[in-house]
Amino acid sequence: MTTETPENIHPADIHRDPSDVELVRHLATEVAAQYGGNLARMQRANGYSNATWVGDGIAVRITHTPADMSREVALVRALPREVGHPEILGEGTIEGHGWIVSREVRGQNLHDVWPTLTPAEQRQAISQLWGRTQIVHEASLSLKTLIPSHGGFVPASLENAMATDNRAAAAIGLTGVRQSRLHEIIEGYFRAAPMVEHTVNHGDLALMNALWDGAVIALLDFEFAVLGPVEIDLCRLVCETNVSDEGQRVDSEAGAVAIEIAARHMDPIHRGALIHGASVFDQLRDLDIWLSHNHTDERVEDWRPYRLLNDLLDEEGGYLAPLLKPHR
Repeated sequence: MTTETPENIHPADIHRDPSDVELVRHLATEVAAQYGGNLARMQRANGYSNATWVGDGIAVRITHTPADMSREVALVRALPREVGHPEILGEGTIEGHGWIVSREVRGQNLHDVWPTLTPAEQRQAISQLWGRTQIVHEASLSLKTLIPSHGGFVPASLENAMATDNRAAAAIGLTGVRQSRLHEIIEGYFRAAPMVEHTVNHGDLALMNALWDGAVIALLDFEFAVLGPVEIDLCRLVCETNVSDEGQRVDSEAGAVAIEIAARHMDPIHRGALIHGASVFDQLRDLDIWLSHNHTDERVEDWRPYRLLNDLLDEEGGYLAPLLKPHR
């Protein structure tokens, strides 16, 4: 096998070992061929945790490192049809790497098409994205046995969360005051979480995990589905629409819709503690990823998760400010 050159490497693979990238591509080629697909004719899709190619009537997802995807497959097959997830044609492992092949669905990745949508279409997309997510939430009773209580950006315990907190604080040089604030937010989440209803969350409710064809037609990639407070999904919806890809706060009609949705569905008593804690976990997870990639070409202060975490530690709560005001 030949190693990919920097000129044709996918943005999601920039910080990966080129030999690992080429191995995954080689394995995906074998899997696609089993279902009549030719990876050379297929398009690489967005996504960080797995590599995905779409075309020839199928979509192939394969893990970057050896991992099992059977839990996700079981969940997807149990989802209500209204969620719109593409039909799974097959799943398995190849050299330890889990893979899923699903039927190709006509549509565009919502993240990719987002800048081309009108404000009205963006408002519609956010409402429809949340509507499909609610279908998952409402099916929690039948789905919850398939879902772990932690995963993705949600730590298993207060101790796990504090360990990540301490590691991040040391790496990026948080002041004692800001680290204390971080501890306070994390502890607040773990105090409140047992007191509210837990639902099946998508766990990675990003624009890139939805398909658009004049409307949101499908919710994708349930690998980080997790049982917990609904604020886990709400915090991602708010961040996706109120923060740019570069980490700058933006004002938009779609962002206002996401804020309104969050305000309506947050727990009436523990609302602030839960969405603040979940948002911090989200950025700590991303910060861990950036630290592991050693972005030596950028100042730490310019990293997106660093910016957003610091904003969340401010008195107003950064992009969550409208939701952290006293509830009347």
